[in-house]
Amino acid sequence: MVAALLTLMVLVLSTVPVLAAERDGTQSAQRAPQADKVKVLLRLLLVQDEAKVDAFLAQGVSAGKLTTEQEAKIKDFWTKHHTQFAKNVILKRLLSAKDGAKVQAFLDKAVQAGKIKQEQADKILKIWGILHTPAATTTN
Repeated sequence: MVAALLTLMVLVLSTVPVLAAERDGTQSAQRAPQADKVKVLLRLLLVQDEAKVDAFLAQGVSAGKLTTEQEAKIKDFWTKHHTQFAKNVILKRLLSAKDGAKVQAFLDKAVQAGKIKQEQADKILKIWGILHTPAATTTN
């Protein structure tokens, strides 16, 4: 996941023009649009339907927000990383969920659908249990 995020940042920095900071303090105003673009790219990685990604990128090009070169770079990055990125986000959400029954139900459905193996579901559930079990306190 870290490698994907670092790669995403490199992609963003290479496709988003960096504006020189002016002395009058407009640097933070310039960073806000870049932060919005990073958020859009992160959300794009969660999209699993290639047709939707193509339509979104085409819309960006037609609106003048992307060049065709940027579109190609973003599409290439999406193709290489969207599957792994989505898995990491889902795993993070599962591990942070508070209701163990819901986690178990989600994992059972994933196993039945053939998306994961039972051994993987068992490992995820074991890790969830470790993370949500209160640590034993010792008194002297």
